[in-house]
Amino acid sequence: MDLSDGTYKPYMKPNNTLQYVHNQSNHPPSILKNIPENINIRLSNISSNEEIFNNAAPAYQDALSKSGYDYKLKYSPKPINHQPDKRNRKRNITWFNPPFSDTVETNVGQKFLSLLDRCFPPEHQLHKILNRNTIKISYSCMPNMHQIISGHNKSIQANLNVSSTDSSRPCNCRRKSACPIDGNCLTPSVIYQASVTRDDTQTKESYVGLTEGPFKTRFNCHTSSFKNEKQRNATTLSQYIWSLKDKNINYSIAWRIITRAKAYSPNTKRCNLCLTEKYYIICKPLISTLNNRNELVSACRHKKKYLLCNI
Repeated sequence: MDLSDGTYKPYMKPNNTLQYVHNQSNHPPSILKNIPENINIRLSNISSNEEIFNNAAPAYQDALSKSGYDYKLKYSPKPINHQPDKRNRKRNITWFNPPFSDTVETNVGQKFLSLLDRCFPPEHQLHKILNRNTIKISYSCMPNMHQIISGHNKSIQANLNVSSTDSSRPCNCRRKSACPIDGNCLTPSVIYQASVTRDDTQTKESYVGLTEGPFKTRFNCHTSSFKNEKQRNATTLSQYIWSLKDKNINYSIAWRIITRAKAYSPNTKRCNLCLTEKYYIICKPLISTLNNRNELVSACRHKKKYLLCNI
């Protein structure tokens, strides 16, 4: 901005190269349609007059042409509105974001909205909160080839690093016979199972849990909750153990590692550790009889360490 005459113009770094998503790329049509229009609006808003706009537009016009767009940039300043904006009622909108791909012939958005109309007609008691005004659809982009290859390579490298670390020191128990996992108590990122057997009736109840750190750390937390009555409500497993102790019923606990999974990664934005645990709770109810169903809607705790407030 020039303070002497009050004019302002678009700024671009000297070595900057303008690049935009190609018109033939695998992106939702709404995104490809709005790219040149948004560029035109932005250039018009940051140009104080048409002459400045025309001087800055050729570089952007050339980048759009190289990306396959035939859109013509034209100065269109935002009209001055002297009337105050009307206060619109803000809706609580829930978004459905299916992945978009040109290879999919089915109109997923149309199918979803028709399903919404059929399942929640106007006479339905939930129509007020589940309708086309409160449920919106917006396609999400699939990862490109670079992201797929990079993610695959990182997962392979992570597995190699984990295996080399684990094999060097799988257990630190003084007596190997007392290790709860047969010499593998230091294994990290695991889904484990605790099977509790009553001595009086020989009935067995099972609990499925997870831990990102070494299993032994989580095992010590469980054993602490079994001994300290203030922690009896720490988990559903500790609640069951204390219910047996209140009745003076002896029990035995057997531990085992079901599988391993990678915790939350900011690259993939997915926590396979939490998803795997929920899979076993839903699809394997016989090995998770002590787990509550409300655990399925719990948020992932492993991504909190990547928040800016925790860095």
